[in-house]
Amino acid sequence: MGRARYEVRVSGRLSDRARNAFCGMQIQAVPPQTIMFGELAEESDLRDLLALCRAMGLEVVSLQRLPG
Repeated sequence: MGRARYEVRVSGRLSDRARNAFCGMQIQAVPPQTIMFGELAEESDLRDLLALCRAMGLEVVSLQRLPG
């Protein structure tokens, strides 16, 4: 896969503790959602990010690979 930038939108706002779980990701609250974006090096990093969302009970609204 190589390095790629992704945007993940989840429902609701993340607490400070939840934000800290997503180290390396930029996080922006855009009510009623939260947007996380950042660069992932491997396909397994994307799977791990989605698994973390699932484990934290976050509803993933959208996922997209960003250009460039």
